[in-house]
Amino acid sequence: MLAAIRWYLRELTGEAEYDHYVERHRRLHPEEPVLSRRDFERQRCDRRDHSPDPRCC
Repeated sequence: MLAAIRWYLRELTGEAEYDHYVERHRRLHPEEPVLSRRDFERQRCDRRDHSPDPRCC
């Protein structure tokens, strides 16, 4: 039960986005290096700043 709650909260807050990125990147581009978590978060913030999401929250 706790594992399910943890999974849900990670998905809800976006904390699992890096894990999803790594999985997808290794599957689609196995020859290219994976970004570090820090670089991934930096790019994610830059992307959000340059094209804001129209959501209210």
